Amino acid sequence: MRIEVTRYRKRDGFPTRHWAVFVDGELLVVTLYRKGAEAVAAALTGMNGARPVRTRDGQGDAPPDPLTPSDG
Repeated sequence: MRIEVTRYRKRDGFPTRHWAVFVDGELLVVTLYRKGAEAVAAALTGMNGARPVRTRDGQGDAPPDPLTPSDG
């Protein structure tokens, strides 16, 4: 399991002030503070021994596209 903590990006690629936690490339949670995102990642790693990957503030690889809302 790969856990990534990075800046959350809008659909147009613009980084926001929010932080996101991705698990295996899928968005799990968006938080306002980096410490909150790291706490979520730490909680997940404590459950199964995975290791979080912290990226630089929007300088690393762009995270996967955010989940698109389902029509319905």
